[in-house]
This record gives sequence, structure tokens and C-alpha cells, in this order.
Amino acid sequence: MRFMTSYGRAEYQEYYAKGYWRAETFPEALRASVRTAPDRTALVHAERRLSHAELFAQVRRAAAGLESLGVGPGSVVSLQLPNSIELVVAVLAVWELGAVYNPLNPGYRRHEVAAIAGAAKPVVLICPHDFAGFDYPTMIEEALGEALAGAANETSLVAVGGAPGPGWHGFDELLALGENQLAQGWRGPAAWDADAVFLIGATSGTTGTPKLYMHSTNSQLQEARMLNWELGFSGEDVFLAVAPLTHRGAMMYGLFTALAAGATLVLADAFVPAEVLRLFESEGVTAFMAIPTLALDLLAEFERQPRDVRRLRRAMLSGAPVTDALIERFTKTWPDCVPVSGYGLSETGYCTFLRPGDPRGKLTTSGRLAPGIELRLRMQDGGDAAPGEVGEIMLRGWMVCAGYFDNQQATAQTIDDQGWFATGDLGVQDADGYLQPVGRLKHMIIRGGLNIFAEELEHLLLQHPAIMAAVVIGMPDERLGERACACLVSNPGESFAIADARQFFQELGVAKYKWPEFIIPFDGFPLNSVGKLDRRAIAKTAHTLLARKQEEGS
Repeated sequence: MRFMTSYGRAEYQEYYAKGYWRAETFPEALRASVRTAPDRTALVHAERRLSHAELFAQVRRAAAGLESLGVGPGSVVSLQLPNSIELVVAVLAVWELGAVYNPLNPGYRRHEVAAIAGAAKPVVLICPHDFAGFDYPTMIEEALGEALAGAANETSLVAVGGAPGPGWHGFDELLALGENQLAQGWRGPAAWDADAVFLIGATSGTTGTPKLYMHSTNSQLQEARMLNWELGFSGEDVFLAVAPLTHRGAMMYGLFTALAAGATLVLADAFVPAEVLRLFESEGVTAFMAIPTLALDLLAEFERQPRDVRRLRRAMLSGAPVTDALIERFTKTWPDCVPVSGYGLSETGYCTFLRPGDPRGKLTTSGRLAPGIELRLRMQDGGDAAPGEVGEIMLRGWMVCAGYFDNQQATAQTIDDQGWFATGDLGVQDADGYLQPVGRLKHMIIRGGLNIFAEELEHLLLQHPAIMAAVVIGMPDERLGERACACLVSNPGESFAIADARQFFQELGVAKYKWPEFIIPFDGFPLNSVGKLDRRAIAKTAHTLLARKQEEGS
């Protein structure tokens, strides 16, 4: 498959000449770890452990098996798996073949999977046979049927835990196919292209064709090497992945950094504070990533039941604002662990971040620019904001994605002809260069570190016969940051309550974290001076009505 990217020849030459990019790939990084530390633990999940040599052997078997299912350079492979050894093995096997990894969050349901699969057109899709009591194979079959709209399904289906029925392969069967190929002398690719697209992931709502960002190995592997250098990581470190590795942030500050350093990666099934602290102690974890609310939960659990966390030295706090109160509590409880945070999108990587040694007064910011990355804060008139002034965050450089897969229009709307990426976020930079994001141009709700796109929910709500008009806003929440609130104008004689919303979104197969948690009825929506919905006035009214409702205890 050919990928149209936004990179130009001059940019390639500049990135290589300045040392930001190099002809190196993840398959080569794994081989380097096998050569230098074959017996070092590479991967830990529950009671299972793999050394670098054992991981490499598993990856080779899986790669040979995937090739027998038609995967080759440029093929897209979609993986909807929880944190597990199988997920890591599958991801690395995809890259071993020069193919493209398309992550699907385990929380996605039919609605999201159908939209993404319809755009990515995977050659293979791998999911669990069963996870957390949910029947993934049935949902996948329904989603692919919806995405293909009657066309022949050419996607090979693989389930971890055994084939659920006809037309499916079990993951063990895939490994057995690979073992047979290896016994017959299979060698795999002789070389890999660091400039090729190797990762496409969904980054926006799925009301139509979703936007799938494209990254090359260079933009991601070299970001991991840069973070390792700046934050002082080495092969002796132990990273803990709590968030799903289908999330780019968790991929970077966990899987990618561990692979680049030849370090150990420990996988947690879910965020359970007592279990995370147990892993800190038993595995000697040195680094982890969490959203601030989860960090508070960890601190509270530690104060209740202390553990030996003396090896812990770096915590990436990401996905929501970091407060002074959190920093104060964190540094008091774990004085040897440096809290850092950063700013970036799935499309841009961590373009700014804090470093060890940054002043205490800067620890609630998102830090300073990464080497080789440019930032400007664009004012409404197109000019640049001065220090202390708010503007739209614009980024340019070697970590920025190669555009959106099969969507030149979205690429052109986001990345201008000078290479500047428009984030849609607002920020302010102080005189020392520290960035502080302050808001969003886009109507996005962040619930517990997960993005909810208001326009997507509005589009879905308008499909219900009772609803005439819908505006979705974020309601502040002390624990999760925000919760989705649907402001609705009903059709005459109709009503729509929170129970109706739950049933409707469940029937649509929408991920549960996106479901509206408040319903505010309106007789009609106010318009602004140009005849458009006045979202600010709607939000103000909704906040007032909800506060009154909560005071009344209804």
C-alpha cells in the first residue's frame, strides 16, 4: 500500500543531517537488545516473563504466521487487544514484516471499529476471544459487516484465546503457522525502511471517515531515544504500562522507550492502585505514566498501605492539568521520584516536556521544547503571541506526523505548506520558554484522560427520533476532569432522559466512556449574531441549571 505523506525531500535531508532521524527501525532495536543483553527481562505480564531473546523468538514466529495470512510491507494490521504479551508480540511482528500497526482501543465497540476498519482496511485483525466479559469476535464480525457494506470480507481474523468459530484463527494457531514457516527456512525481510509509515491510529470522532494519523519509524523511535536521553533512561530501567498500549502516549512512554533503551516493560491489566503499588515493589519499577487523577489515587493508597518504591524515579503525569497541590503531595510522599509532564498530541509526540532539575515553580507547566522542534502561538490575526499572551499552539519538526491516512483534505487543513501543524489547542508561553496549555479551540471533552468529541455525540443523538437539536458540552468533575452533558431540544410531544441515552448508546455500540452523563432539556437554543448556535450561552445556562438541580437534590 502506498502512503501519501506530508514530508518533503528537503525535510528528510534536514532531519537526517541534524541527527534527529537515522536509518534505524524497531526490528533493529530489538536485535540490538538480543545481542547486548539476551537474558535481560524484556516483558512481564502477571506470572509470565520473556527475556529479549525469548521475545525475539516469539516475534519471529508471529511474523512468519502473519505473512502466511497475507501480511507484507505496507499492509495494515489492526489490533484490539488489552495489555498483554500477545499484544506486544503482535505489534513487533507487524513491524518485523515492514507492515503498519493500527491500534484499536479495547473500549471501542461496533460503532468505532466499523468506522476505523472501513478507513484502514486491515489485512488482519486480532482481538481477544473474551476479555472483561465482552464478546469481541461477535462485535468484530458485526463491525466489519457494517464497514464493508456487503462487500467481500478479505480481512483475516485472529483471536487470542482460541478460534471462536469458522473463519477465525487462534493466536496459538498463528504461532504454529509461523513455526512451520521457520522450519522451512523462512527468513523474513532483509531490511526495513525507517522512513516508511509504520503506525496509523484514530485521532478524531467517527461521524464520517475517521482521521488516521500516520507516523514513520523515525518520528517515533527517535522520539523515544530523545526522551530516554533527556530523562536519563537506560537498559537498567523498568517501565510500567498501566494505560492501554493502544494509546499513543502509553506506547511512547512505555513500549517505545523500553524498546529503544533495551529496558524492561511491565504490563498491568488495569489501574487498581493497590496492584500498581504491588508491581512498583515486586518488579522494581523505575518509571510510569498516569493521568493526574490516577496519581492522586496512587498517593492515597500509598499513604494507607506503604510499599517499598525506592527504585521509582520518574513519573510522567499526562492527559490533564497538573496542579500545585498534586506536585506538593507527590514530592512530599515520593521525594526521590521526579514528576514530569509534557504537551503533545498523537500526531505530534511530546513536543514539550519537563526535565529533571526544572525549577519547582515550573512543574505545573508542560515544559520546554524538545530539541529540533519549533513552536509558535498563533493569534487570531495570524501574528505570533508574545510571552504571556494566549494563542493557538502551532508545531513544526521531525516528530510531527506525516499527515492523515488517505485523507489529503484533512492533512492540508491541519499542516500548512510551511510544515506548521495546527493543534487546535490554546496555550501561553512564559519568558523562559515553558508552555502552559489553557484551553481548546475544538469542542473536546477529556474524561479521565480519554477524549470525547462533542460533535460525534451530537451527530449520534440527532439520529434519535425524539431529538430535534443537540449540543454536547463538558461539565467539570473533580475526579475525572470533565463529564459529557447533552443539552437537548426535543421534538414536540417527545422527551429524552438519561436512561434513554444509556439504552440508545448501548444499542449503537458506542464506547461507554462517551455516553452522556447529564441531560439538560432546552425549549430552544440561543443563536449568536451571525445566526449560529451560541455554544457559550448554552453551556452557561446548562451549568446554572445543573447546579440548581444538584442543589435541589433531584
